Amino acid sequence: MVLQMLLIVFLSSWIVEEYLNNIYLQAYVNGVVQADGSLIAILAIVGALGMSLGLFKVLKSTHRQIGALVNTPQVPSPGPVGSSSKSAVDLHPMVAALKAEMAHHASMEPLPPLEVKEAPPTPIQAPPGPPPTRTLAVVPTSVPSTVITGTMPVLKRTNPEQDRNQNSQL
Repeated sequence: MVLQMLLIVFLSSWIVEEYLNNIYLQAYVNGVVQADGSLIAILAIVGALGMSLGLFKVLKSTHRQIGALVNTPQVPSPGPVGSSSKSAVDLHPMVAALKAEMAHHASMEPLPPLEVKEAPPTPIQAPPGPPPTRTLAVVPTSVPSTVITGTMPVLKRTNPEQDRNQNSQL
């Protein structure tokens, strides 16, 4: 919410600065306010009245609900050990309503106990190893070929004696 507030303040100050420095925006805003100013004022007043009446209605119904909760007879329950000797008259109405609701829930039957069963231990298995590497060899008669082992290509001589003879002739 703080970020939204900062963003709204930043954009509002930006619009004010633009209004102060832009004569065209000043002319537009002044024309709209002169033509529709009374309509804008009436809508603002009606909106504010509507919101205040709605909030007042919600507040009144909330007070009625709290009064109904506070005035309900409480079931006597044993007080907790070490409770203070303050009377319930000093409590805030919301606190009194909460205490009354908690006393009502305390008189209800408790939940059945939860049974916990342990699962039998499962044997731990090692992950499977990598698959065996395949080797593919293509051997033509006179051209050196490439042998692929794993992922690294390796050159392979097909006939070493023929290579020596070619080198000696050069």
